This record gives sequence, C-alpha cells and structure tokens, in this order.
Amino acid sequence: MLTMVLINKVYSVTLSNVMYQKIINKIIELGDSLPVISGRVPDIGKSKQWLTQKEIEIETELAEMISTFPGKHSVYAEELHSIFIKNDNVWIIDSISNTTNFLRGMPHYSIVLSHLHKGRIKFAVIYDPTNKELFTAEKGKGAFLNNKRVRVSKRKENLFFLIGPYFTPPRTYRKKALKIIKIMSESGNTIRIVGSLAVHYAYIACGRADVAISFNEDTFPEFAGKLLVEEAGGKFTDFKGGALRPETVGVIASNGLIHKGIKDIVGA
Repeated sequence: MLTMVLINKVYSVTLSNVMYQKIINKIIELGDSLPVISGRVPDIGKSKQWLTQKEIEIETELAEMISTFPGKHSVYAEELHSIFIKNDNVWIIDSISNTTNFLRGMPHYSIVLSHLHKGRIKFAVIYDPTNKELFTAEKGKGAFLNNKRVRVSKRKENLFFLIGPYFTPPRTYRKKALKIIKIMSESGNTIRIVGSLAVHYAYIACGRADVAISFNEDTFPEFAGKLLVEEAGGKFTDFKGGALRPETVGVIASNGLIHKGIKDIVGA
C-alpha cells in the first residue's frame, strides 16, 4: 500500500489527465495483489493454454472503469474483448503479460495498458509488481520509471539482447529465432529471455537492454511498448521496419542506433 501511495503522489503531478491517474491507481492496486498469490493459482485455460481467473478479473475491472469515462470508448484485450473495434478512444489491455511466469511463481510478469486516441498512441503503462516498477509514457512528455525520466542506451556493440517467445506455439518461429540467437551470440552479445514482452520493452526504454526481438502472437503489450520506447528515444517497428498494427507479428524494439543492423539480421 505504501508503494501505491508514493507513486500516486508523484504521478498526480506528472500526469494531468484524470483518466490516466485513475488508470494508474487501479493498475497499481490490481498489480500489488498478484505477488502474494503467484505460483498458487490454477490454470483454467480450456480453449487456450495458460489462463487464470485473475486475468479475467483484471480485464473486467479496467474495462468497467473505462466505461465510466466520457466520450466513445472501446476495449481491446485478450480474454473478453478480443475484437479490435475502431473508436475515438481504444484501450488496449494485457491483464497479465507472461501468465506462465505468474502461474509458476516467477517474477517479471506485468499489467499493461495503452490508450489510442483517434488511432494514435497517447498513453502507456507497464507495471511489474514483483519489482514495484511502474513504467509510464505520455505522447510528447517522455517515458518514466517510478517518476524518473528514462532514456534508451547509447550502446552500439556488446549488446544486451532480449528475445522471446519462440519455443511456444506457433513453432514456425523457432528456426528463425535460433538463427538470430546464433548470429547475435557469435558477435559477443549477451542474450536473455526475461519473460514478459512488456517488461522487455520497458527495459529497452530505460536502457537496461539495447534491443528486443519479439515473435509475438498478439499485440496487446506492443502498443504500450512502442510508446515507451519511442518516448525514451528509441525505435519500435515490425521486422521490415514498418509501423505497428493490431495484426503485426514480429517486432524489433531498440535504442535506435542499432535498429537497421538488427533489421538486416532478422530479415536475413
């Protein structure tokens, strides 16, 4: 509870929009309820693997809050709102990014949300409750970690490289992923798979890692990641260097300095 109070006090100054402040408060509240039950909740997935009741509850609570906001709003999320409906305001939610880690009691899962206004990403939040780290960004106002401005790294070599997921279905990604890993490791770079793709993007934004390659199966965390990375001075594209779309599969997030070189490797 202390963490939420401190973060709220700071962000009430940084984020002037009342809607965003309410979203932040709710995400912290929901996120802080997760570590105590992580590793002790059942997988209730039937039509898909890896689903928990908590994810449904988080998506429902956020959607209910959004429904009280003035204007025209729609929600795009994995469990209950899986159809992208164009609207003046679209809220994209990943209620738990990396359910696998959450189910097994491992860290680095997160709650993710982004706001699109008339098709443009205006706001993003990624909250990692295991580390009490709240990443936020507003268009044109920068990217922040617990209210401290963050920037991407300036490294061009000896890179810290994040990749994932590629062993889970669809397995068609495996061959390409292993080829990329081979090229990157032979060049002396450090390679890690943290888990949550949203956390990967947040780590690019704050300079902990230099490049993240994602063989994503959806784009629920990607819109938030894009705004964070770009507001921190980096670059975020699909594998061909194109713009992010709801149907995009294959993402590169980087500090920008190495983006072209990584794109060439991915496309090779």
